[in-house]
Amino acid sequence: MIAKAATISHGSNAIRYSVNKDRSDIVKTNLLPDDISPEAMFKRMMFVQKMFANERKRGRPLTDNVIRIEISPTAEESKGWTMDDWARLADEFIQEFDSIDLSKKTKRASSKQTNLKGSQYVVALHRDAKSGILHLHIDANRVDMEGKINDGHLPGMRAVMAANIINERYGWMQAEEIGIRHKQEVSGCCMEILRKMDKFSWERYEAELVKRGYGVHIQKNEDGTVYGYSIKRGNSSYKSSKLGVGRNLVPSKIMNTWQKLHPQEGKIYQSQAENRQTRTATPTAISKPQATPQPVMKHYSIGTDNNRTFNVSLSDAADNIIRQECSLKEAHPLAKLEEIQHTALLLFAGYLDAATSMAASSGGGGSDTGGWGRDKDEDELEWARRCARMANQMCKRRKGLHR
Repeated sequence: MIAKAATISHGSNAIRYSVNKDRSDIVKTNLLPDDISPEAMFKRMMFVQKMFANERKRGRPLTDNVIRIEISPTAEESKGWTMDDWARLADEFIQEFDSIDLSKKTKRASSKQTNLKGSQYVVALHRDAKSGILHLHIDANRVDMEGKINDGHLPGMRAVMAANIINERYGWMQAEEIGIRHKQEVSGCCMEILRKMDKFSWERYEAELVKRGYGVHIQKNEDGTVYGYSIKRGNSSYKSSKLGVGRNLVPSKIMNTWQKLHPQEGKIYQSQAENRQTRTATPTAISKPQATPQPVMKHYSIGTDNNRTFNVSLSDAADNIIRQECSLKEAHPLAKLEEIQHTALLLFAGYLDAATSMAASSGGGGSDTGGWGRDKDEDELEWARRCARMANQMCKRRKGLHR
């Protein structure tokens, strides 16, 4: 089982996502009715915070108002579980989370323990649409029912330590072991697909991976040459350079890997390639003018938190740059790469307000967008690169203390 946690400022959006997402179920609530809307749940949390606000005269305002936790047991660990089993896991996790003492690590007395058990929270069960992997989302009030603030320093470390305690108790795999096993599973699946392919093609390779429940993102140059790809399993994404043995699944080596698995077919491929080279070496007397190829276009329909939808169209080359340049390196711990990419796409299409809203919903601290816009002589690819970099800035977590 693995777990992660963070304090967030977009509590309302987080609760709405947890409760309203497709294929989600409320497992339990604590000190909240379970038959009210996510907006009403958040308002009740804010009421408690305002009720005790006057007692907190020292320090800065509580901007990060919710603690968000994600808990993901493996499919084997949660096999056959009922809702009661998931509720028990949530209770056990919160008990261990509250028991972790980080005061020596943070040099703060407030880090001695949290009191999520005495705070309002909602627990929802999510199902990954492709893989079917189940995981829990917990959104908890930063202020407990006695007015004390649940410590927000190093919540991710607290979550990992709580998960490791439970893993050890039940003999489950630790997070590092799970990552290694998942990588081996994906690598094994790639090799199995290559072994069964009588002829290699990227289209079939991608289709076979999708059939097995994985998400695939292939990156191509303007001439259509594949220069990179990644495979998504549940909430984790693995670059081709991290899969297989000796980088044997990267685009520059995957054909050689296939040929080693099919030595006879590989010889035929080589012979056909030589024949094509021989044929194309013969000069032709007449050359016909060719039409300039039209760029391949990508189209997106992006929804934002205020229930508006924005349509974005751009060339495949510009789309590849945005996907390549957007990064989770400095983003909020619970931000998703897709949210950063959508922020960049909205910037690319000129929807500045929508991009700002998307960045905020991902937990970003914002960035100065004054004077933002496309330069008069700026080409599409450079504009896409700037939009991706700005999206990274907008989705970056706020610096400084996060109370």
